Amino acid sequence: MTTERTAIVYVRLSSHRGEADPSTSPERQEAACRAYAAAKGWHVIDVVRDLDVSGSDKGLRLDRPGLHAIRDRWADVDVVIFAKLDRLARNVIDFRAFADEAEQHGAALVSVAESLDLTTPSGRFVATILAAFAEMEAATIAARVADGIDGVRRAGRFAGGNVPYGYRTAANPDGPGRVLVPDPDESAVVRQLVATVLDGGSLYAAAQDLNARGIRPRRAKEWSIQSVRQLLVGDAILGRVVHRGDVLRGDDGLPVVAWTPLVTVDEAMRLRAALAPKPAGERRRRAARLASGLLRCSGCDAPLRVGVNGAGVPTYRCATRSSGRLCPSPVSVNADAVDDLLTAELLATVGRFEVVDVITSAPEVAGLAEVEEAIRATAARMADPSADVPALVERLTALRARREELAAQPAAPTTTAVPSGETFAERWARVDVDGRRALLADAIAAVVVRPGVRGRRGVDASRLRIDWREGGGDAD
Repeated sequence: MTTERTAIVYVRLSSHRGEADPSTSPERQEAACRAYAAAKGWHVIDVVRDLDVSGSDKGLRLDRPGLHAIRDRWADVDVVIFAKLDRLARNVIDFRAFADEAEQHGAALVSVAESLDLTTPSGRFVATILAAFAEMEAATIAARVADGIDGVRRAGRFAGGNVPYGYRTAANPDGPGRVLVPDPDESAVVRQLVATVLDGGSLYAAAQDLNARGIRPRRAKEWSIQSVRQLLVGDAILGRVVHRGDVLRGDDGLPVVAWTPLVTVDEAMRLRAALAPKPAGERRRRAARLASGLLRCSGCDAPLRVGVNGAGVPTYRCATRSSGRLCPSPVSVNADAVDDLLTAELLATVGRFEVVDVITSAPEVAGLAEVEEAIRATAARMADPSADVPALVERLTALRARREELAAQPAAPTTTAVPSGETFAERWARVDVDGRRALLADAIAAVVVRPGVRGRRGVDASRLRIDWREGGGDAD
């Protein structure tokens, strides 16, 4: 008496769109497998489904939930039936691995569309050939998709994926598809971050400020030093596209500008220089006090230095004597009291006004920096064994000629005023000591300190003569 064979039907679909899926739907796969089993007289004991599960190298491969369920039932099953070979595996290695695993447990694999019975040598041979073709087709599709994405990006259209911070998608005004345009709110945040960092502010303070104001990044709960750094040194804010690990470049070797940049190349180079990792042992020198560098002695016009008096109290004092010169009327003043007075004067005078960040850039220098970058990238490409060296040499020659042309032109710095949307008082409340020093320097050119009255305690505001910058306030 012949024992009836038991079978498990295996169904897989990468993208399942419901029962009405017009592709190789789960229902069609199952029906084909059941019909084949009935024709063979096999008893189907279960149907195992892997829906929304890829079979490619980038997917779970053989680590799929459905295949694990089949492994758990090797003792109960004689045949595993699937509608088509690529439902099981998309490359030869995976197919052979699962076929060997089934054989070790006394089970056979059967593919309906190809009528393959893998218990026979001829069936195993043909299955290997077909699996190789399936792998080749998957690779061809992947290459075709990649080339399509490359073409879309070169045309300035958005190819999908994560939208960079500072941008939003919009309908392409010049044809099909979508493009990226600056998002008004997010691009303003980017510009403010640029101004903060180029003005000497820290990444930590910038991240803390964004979090305090409830401004969130796209894919995280809050900003961190690393996320702010990645945003500011990334290529997206330059309007550039990174494809296959490299910046997309034109035939001239220069980066393709796919959408409106949020920063100039000059600003980007300065940002990258400012945010580059510091060499081991190099530390940033920090000002000791809020008013360091602003105070001058009324007796000799020399800068006041930070020190400590005999009672251990921090002071600003004329340092002319220590340098071997003579001051007719050296001054010394309590540092904490002066810092408090200057803070009160600044906020009372300009605290209600909006901060305008001034960005200075040199367009010609920026163009030169971009060409220099293209020369380095082209030279690096020449080391690739598959590189078209003659074409790269031609490109390199043209880039060097362009570099000489730009280097001969005078740099013409331009200054851009960027409204920050916050008052001096608001920014003062949120920034660290470096940020406050920058605000003082923006509003005040110098502070002349007069000698105090002997016997009088504390610091009288009349001892300070504040030289406000133009439009900053009244001097006195």
